[in-house]
Amino acid sequence: MKFKGASDILAVSERIISGGEITREEATELFQLKGDLLYDLFYAANKVRRHFHGNKVTFCSILPAKFGKCSEDCSFCAQSAHYDTGAQPYSMMDAGDVGKACEHARENGASAFGIVNSGRGPNKKEWPKIIEAIEEMKKVDGICHCATLGTLTEEQARDLKAVGIRRINHNLETSKEFYPKVVTTHTWQERVDTVRLAQKVGLEACSGCIFGMGESIEDRVSVAFSLKELNPHVVPINFLHPIAGTPLENQPKLRPMEILKIIAVMRLILPKQDLKVAGGREKNLRDLQSWIFYVGGTSGLIGNYLSTYGRPNNEDLQMIQDLELEWKDDRVGSVDENVSPLEATVSPKAANGLYSLPLASV
Repeated sequence: MKFKGASDILAVSERIISGGEITREEATELFQLKGDLLYDLFYAANKVRRHFHGNKVTFCSILPAKFGKCSEDCSFCAQSAHYDTGAQPYSMMDAGDVGKACEHARENGASAFGIVNSGRGPNKKEWPKIIEAIEEMKKVDGICHCATLGTLTEEQARDLKAVGIRRINHNLETSKEFYPKVVTTHTWQERVDTVRLAQKVGLEACSGCIFGMGESIEDRVSVAFSLKELNPHVVPINFLHPIAGTPLENQPKLRPMEILKIIAVMRLILPKQDLKVAGGREKNLRDLQSWIFYVGGTSGLIGNYLSTYGRPNNEDLQMIQDLELEWKDDRVGSVDENVSPLEATVSPKAANGLYSLPLASV
């Protein structure tokens, strides 16, 4: 169909609210909208958000407990050892410091706290340190405990479940088709396998993507529907902030209205998931940051990111208050119960264990 007016776009939102879905063809057209029709799209996305999530929003916080010296060649990442970005690496933080950071995050408005380690996957030597750090995190009540550790074996996933991790983050980053142009040291399927493994052992999945790396409209549709099929609880949406020294350092930034359009279309594709607007929010949206909720977002990342600074927590919490939204101290989104869970399919590398692999970027 061709979207010629507000009624066409609103009809899609009403269909979704009634239990229907948006098609790939419709999503492709919506990703190409321009002009005044964008405001109709925003309104439609907001209706879907309010129907499934009300006015509840959350924030999460992350801690890079081990940073840099990454053997993977992710083109957007400051931590890769392949590029000279000036980022200063450091080894695994003390478990007690990780626990204190978790407590600080809770006290400053985070609904969830995630430990993040650089590396393709945890190695045998550092695994006890990771478990010890998580045990310190678990001493902090009233916050969702999460982890971003790279590719996991099933044994590692079960260990994380047993020690009290509720949610694993592992982003698809981009479409299956575009992925080889962004990363060559591991495959897109390897990332899918890890998400499915997490779900298989009973962990919640947090999996999203990065926009603005030079991908096409078709790539955006492809990764969005891959995420729909994967059916995670949380979908982080990141927008490239080019980092000097990486292959994408000269990639043009997405315009704020383009970013808002992407969030809105993602909401229509993923009506029930917690849509988390994360990396690149402050630097790319600037004065339009508060619009992320109107166009379909339900959460954000509070505080600093892995290699770039965010803005003070109190400014984000004030934004929520000014918008008269309800800050919630737990999750907002959920999986789509109409999507059948997919059996975990594990690549040969994962099946054989990753303890001997070199460390790389999460």
